[in-house]
Amino acid sequence: MLSSPADMEVARRAAERGPAPERSRPAPAPSAGLRRAAALALAFLAFFAMSDFGLPLRPEFGAYAALLLLAWCGARPWRELWALPYTRLLAAFVAFLVLHAAYASTIEPRSSYSEQLTVAAKLVKLGVFSCVVGWWLSLMPKAPPRLLALMVLGLLVAVLGYMPWQELPRLFDGSLRPRFGLPENLSGLLAAVGGWLALCLLVGAWRLAPKNPHLRLGLLAAGLVLYGGAFMVLLFSQSRGAWLAFALAVPSMLLAFAAVRRRHSRLPWVPLVAAFATTVLLAVSAHEILAQRFAGVDRLLGSVEAVVGAAPERTPSADADARASDRADRTRGTASGTKAPAPRRFASEASGAAPEAELLDASTAPNKAASVRLRLYEHGLGLARERPWFGWGLDTLPRLVAPLDLGGERHAHLHNAYLDALVGIGAVGALLLAGLFLLLAGELVQAARARVITVGSFWALAGALGIVLIANLFDSLLWRFDYTRAPLELLFGCCIAYGLIRRRRRAGTDALSAAPRS
Repeated sequence: MLSSPADMEVARRAAERGPAPERSRPAPAPSAGLRRAAALALAFLAFFAMSDFGLPLRPEFGAYAALLLLAWCGARPWRELWALPYTRLLAAFVAFLVLHAAYASTIEPRSSYSEQLTVAAKLVKLGVFSCVVGWWLSLMPKAPPRLLALMVLGLLVAVLGYMPWQELPRLFDGSLRPRFGLPENLSGLLAAVGGWLALCLLVGAWRLAPKNPHLRLGLLAAGLVLYGGAFMVLLFSQSRGAWLAFALAVPSMLLAFAAVRRRHSRLPWVPLVAAFATTVLLAVSAHEILAQRFAGVDRLLGSVEAVVGAAPERTPSADADARASDRADRTRGTASGTKAPAPRRFASEASGAAPEAELLDASTAPNKAASVRLRLYEHGLGLARERPWFGWGLDTLPRLVAPLDLGGERHAHLHNAYLDALVGIGAVGALLLAGLFLLLAGELVQAARARVITVGSFWALAGALGIVLIANLFDSLLWRFDYTRAPLELLFGCCIAYGLIRRRRRAGTDALSAAPRS
């Protein structure tokens, strides 16, 4: 059949252009060997995330191994991660920290640029390792619950190793505060997160188990052991900030979970009632700890009112004179090579008035901790007012806090992670950091709306993040230690993983269909 002149012209132009290029195909998924190696690295990170067994077993070694394994995956991980708003904002935050370290080293001559960068690198690690963990978890959709269970199991193994078994009576009456290889407040935060995750795993195992009464009872017993152990560590830590975070987050998350699940099926009342009975039993057995830590609150409030009424009025001119005198003293000390005197930040100190900590120390020891925090918060707000936009530098903060007279105690931070960030990197850096948290929360919420994540897993992650955010109102535990960053790397990584899975499904290039199920 003869072609028309128009068809012949089209064929001629097509021949001149050459063969049509093939459609670009998505990069292949990593091999089974790489996925197994990454799973082992993440398991190492999870098991040692809530413990401190020394240098060879640092949890972030697992994160480093997972990062190295990305080198064999080509450009695909970086291309997918860069598509996330979180990663692009993280790149801007890292650039800000690099420039801010140079700025902070000019403010505090005793702190070099490398020292400022060393402290800033802790925040960078938290962000980068979260991305690495998230990308690997996006290829292993069944791994997050298992890794969360490994976190709780690792915490209990560490407790068994560090538990002073011969001093158990002193633990229950509150006269001994164990460390479990970690600072007390940190062990309380980790135990609160571990207790909530154990409760979620208990509910999930009860619902997913087959209708076998023996298997269900076995899972119930194992879950209660994990939950009871974590809750007992929470009590022994004597950390009121962790107690408050647990008491606020757990009931609210359970109520929200109940409101959502009521539309679909009945609630698993058996594990919830069993967990509640375990909580009451342990709290009653350790009631002396609770009584001791909350004793004398009325005296604390009365002391605060007395201090406020007895303190001299602070005028702006007096505060400015004290700060100018402090800066002049530091300048003279730096120029002469002598040690600069302790900074005087407030007019009451410049005028010779007794510090608030000494007046509040008349009450009980638990109240002393609260009074010290009030003093630190006041000091931090004064520092933030002096340099509101870019702060003093993360490495400069301990030097500003250490000279404070707090009834014989010395602190390296302000016992509030958000105030530490505001004073250390200023309002600009704090807003960037808050934006990263909001983007992660947004990824989790959007994944739940797209049904990429189950309802139970969503509330498990939301509750764990809520406990961390509440507890850091009373302490600085976001980036200071690797065993506080490691649990957050896994929690943040889960949010990133679900965000990546949601985008792949929306684009029709879900790598899970090409890769074997984990």
